[in-house]
Amino acid sequence: MSFAPSKSDDLTFNGNNWEDLNRIIGLSRFKFIVDSASFETPQQKCAYIAGAFSGPALDWVASAFTTQGTLFNNFDAFITEVRQAFGVHDNNIIALNRKKLDDLKWASEVPTFFAEFDRLCSVLSIEGHATKIAMVESKLPFHIKQKFAEQALSFSNYDTMRERLGTMWALGDKGTTSTPKTRKPRCGNCGKKGHTAPDCRGTSK
Repeated sequence: MSFAPSKSDDLTFNGNNWEDLNRIIGLSRFKFIVDSASFETPQQKCAYIAGAFSGPALDWVASAFTTQGTLFNNFDAFITEVRQAFGVHDNNIIALNRKKLDDLKWASEVPTFFAEFDRLCSVLSIEGHATKIAMVESKLPFHIKQKFAEQALSFSNYDTMRERLGTMWALGDKGTTSTPKTRKPRCGNCGKKGHTAPDCRGTSK
């Protein structure tokens, strides 16, 4: 039996990347459910998590395991001790997620944007429709805001707004994904697009 988390996940915890620690713990809990026969004891679960540690985190867990002897006896206590050792406090995680939400940019793939937006709102306990609508509107490109204004669209329900933008994306409305292309001018001399009559090198009609 291999205790190291799957390398395909490509996640390690070195002591600084707090979010990856939480991801490793989450993925490991899924692994324990899928392969419960291989993880019957707290020691096996703790060893599996520790297998994803590197650098200072690996040095710490190796030293603590050697000196304490009981480090792996309780899975939840082990996770708590790791978090305390590396300053993974809830307030720090909240501040980190808040910064990620503030920095989140409108994405060309609308479902991907909303999946990350909703995830961050959930972990930050942001539930109010007005608050979420205002945050999304602040991230929308100008041409989408302009389209909403032209259609006299306003939203009081966040789910309705998200559904509308998702439908626009699903129907191939490029206005939700990129700035509309500037329409090429048509030459009044030769009739071709891409230039105007003063710049025309063709022959007159």
